[in-house]
Amino acid sequence: MATSTSVQVQKQMQKMMMLNFVFMFAGLALLFVISDPGIRNPLGSDLNVVFMPLLGFNYAFPIITIVLTGIVIGLLASIPRYFFTDWVKMGKAQMVSKAYSKAMREAMREGDNVRVKKLQKMQMERQADQMVVQMNTMKPLFVMEIFFFLIIIWIYVFILSLKYQYVSMPWDYNLNIVTTHAWLFPLWIVMYMIADIVVGYFVTMIMKYFDFSFKLKKIERNVVEKAD
Repeated sequence: MATSTSVQVQKQMQKMMMLNFVFMFAGLALLFVISDPGIRNPLGSDLNVVFMPLLGFNYAFPIITIVLTGIVIGLLASIPRYFFTDWVKMGKAQMVSKAYSKAMREAMREGDNVRVKKLQKMQMERQADQMVVQMNTMKPLFVMEIFFFLIIIWIYVFILSLKYQYVSMPWDYNLNIVTTHAWLFPLWIVMYMIADIVVGYFVTMIMKYFDFSFKLKKIERNVVEKAD
């Protein structure tokens, strides 16, 4: 049993390493394209044909363009990710992880080496379940990676192509949207990321609420039908 679990964990780890390698390679490719004006600018200009009518507003409202782009990415990423995620399995894995951590702390505090070894063996099975959930969650991102890649290049070129780079914000009425930084990142990237994360979070919560409510009502109907 322990041997089969170990083999399963190794296989899952190999798959995870492959997916992480693909994402890392794509990230490096994106950095290379963005840092090379000879590739970035022509590609961004070509993408204007698609994205400018939808999100660009002909450079008139750069803040709205940035926020809308983050919203679009948040929507497109969260919807398929939701349906690829086994939420019951994820919840179970989280509960098992909390129980495992608590049991391990108690065993180490009491100096129970036998129990520590048993818990360490159980950890392999726990890791296998967690990796399965993580891989299923990453699958839709892998499929849509090319689209995300292109839209990030477009928004980058869009920002650099602004003829008038100054905008009014609540804390500064004369702020350069291109050169201003927030922490380590340009302000426009921070705005884009916040819109992406917030929209993705709320869309996931809304879908989860309606999906789980529907499933619970279906279970209740089945129970009532069986009782009758």
